[in-house]
Amino acid sequence: ANRLLIEIDGMAGHAGTVPMNLRQDALAAAAECVLAIERRCASVPELVGTVGKLETLPGATNVIPGKVLFTIDIRSPRDAERLAAVTDVKEAMKAICVRRKVALQINPTHEGKTAACAPWMMEQIGRAIAAEGLPVRELSSGAGHDGMALVDLTDIGMLFVRCKGGISHNPAEAITLEDADTGARVFLRFIENFRPANTGA
Repeated sequence: ANRLLIEIDGMAGHAGTVPMNLRQDALAAAAECVLAIERRCASVPELVGTVGKLETLPGATNVIPGKVLFTIDIRSPRDAERLAAVTDVKEAMKAICVRRKVALQINPTHEGKTAACAPWMMEQIGRAIAAEGLPVRELSSGAGHDGMALVDLTDIGMLFVRCKGGISHNPAEAITLEDADTGARVFLRFIENFRPANTGA
């Protein structure tokens, strides 16, 4: 994932006295940037881009926004795709801000490479799932899990328990007791039959 903090500086002014063609509206520029991020990230499967926070200053009903701060989070299971998108988004924002005569600051706050699960560990997790009579499905996770911190130290694998409606990071997130029980049984079976990679199991 790449995370950026963006600052756009325009010119605050009275909402009733500054003509539209003379405005340096930081929020209008930011809105155009957000749409550019959405377009770029929607163009590639599994590439995602999110503007999760946006602050408008001075934040008054009758004042043209003079400054906007917002965050960008771009993720992909493929590092090259993610990095290409970050570059394209930066260039698009620069062009938008030049055209709108506002200043742009791009501040990187985080960069993390894709954390791939170890095939040998995923194979053992798959065996545990199959032993419980369940279909084995593999999927990439766009979420930043503990595996991102551990992958440089050791091999990792992940077991997912489905959420109702696929909803996460939301008060509506929920799993059933049956699915929790199934996940626990699969995990226990995996632990009981675990063989380290160097045993050839």
